[in-house]
Amino acid sequence: MRRVLSYLILPAIVLGLSACTGLRTAPLSEATAIKETSPAPAMEIASRQVAPQAAVNSDVISADAHGWDAPIGLPNLPAGQEERFVVYSGTVVLVVQDAGQAAMDIAALAAKQGGYVANSNLYLQGGVRRGTIVIRVPAEKYQDTLAALRALAVRVEKETTNSEDVTQEYTDLRARKVNLEHTEQALQKLLDERLKVGRTQDILEVYRELSNVRGQIEQIEGRLRYLTNLAAMSTISIELVPDVLQQPVVTTGWEPQGIAKSALQALVSALQVIGTLAIWALIFLLPLLVLVLIPVWVLVRVVRRVLRRRAAGA
Repeated sequence: MRRVLSYLILPAIVLGLSACTGLRTAPLSEATAIKETSPAPAMEIASRQVAPQAAVNSDVISADAHGWDAPIGLPNLPAGQEERFVVYSGTVVLVVQDAGQAAMDIAALAAKQGGYVANSNLYLQGGVRRGTIVIRVPAEKYQDTLAALRALAVRVEKETTNSEDVTQEYTDLRARKVNLEHTEQALQKLLDERLKVGRTQDILEVYRELSNVRGQIEQIEGRLRYLTNLAAMSTISIELVPDVLQQPVVTTGWEPQGIAKSALQALVSALQVIGTLAIWALIFLLPLLVLVLIPVWVLVRVVRRVLRRRAAGA
C-alpha cells in the first residue's frame, strides 16, 4: 500500500515542480526580451539627434567653403578659382613714311581692337614731322595689336614689353574690404543702439569711427576699380620716326631771292641800331650835356671877366 501511495505522490510532486519552473521561466524570458528589444528606440532617438547635428556641420562647412572664399560684390572673380591680374605695357619705335598718316592708321587700329587713343602728339623737327601716340587696347588683344603695328611700319627700331602682376595687391585689398565691411556692420548696429539709449558724446564717437571705416572702404573700392581697369586694358606707347630714305632730296644752291631777303633784313637791323642811338642821344645825352655844359660855360665867363679886370688895373 505504501509503495502504491509513493508511486502516486511522486509523479504529482514532479508535475508540481515542473509547473512552478514554467511559471518562473516565463517572466524571465519576457524580461530578457524586453531588455533585448529596448535598445532599438534608444538607437533611433540617438540617430534622430545626430542627424541634425551632422546637417548643421555640413551647412557650416559649406558656408566656410563658399562664403568666405567667394568674392563679395566684386566682378570677374569666379568662386573657387583665383583670377590673376597682370598689367601689360609696351613701347614701340616705328619707322614710317609719313608720321601723320601713321598716326591716323594707329588710331583706327585702336578703335578696331576695342581700345582708344590715350594721348597723341605730332610735331616738326628739322623740317620733318615726327610724333608720339599712346593707345590702350584690351589685354587679350595686346599681341594682335603689336603685330598690326609692325605691319604699319617700314621697320621696327625698338620694341619692349613689360608685365606687372598685381594679383597679390588685389587679393589683399579685397580681404581688407571684407573685414572693413564687417566692421561697418557692427558699428552700424552699435550706432542704432546708441541712438536709442546712448549719450550724445558716445553717438558722435561711433559716428566718427563709422565714417572713417566707410572712407577706407571707398578708397579700397577705388583702388580695386583702378587695378581692374589697368589689367583689362593694356597700354602701348608708340614713337613715330620718319624714314630718311623716303624724304625728298633738297639740293643746296645760289638763291638770289633768299640773299636779297637777308640783305634787306640786315639793312633793317642797321637802321634799327641807328635809330636806337639817336633816341638815346636825344633823350639821354642831350639833357646830360646841358646840365654839365651850362655850369662850365658860366665858370669860363666869370674867369675871363676876372682876368680882364686884372689886366685893365695893371
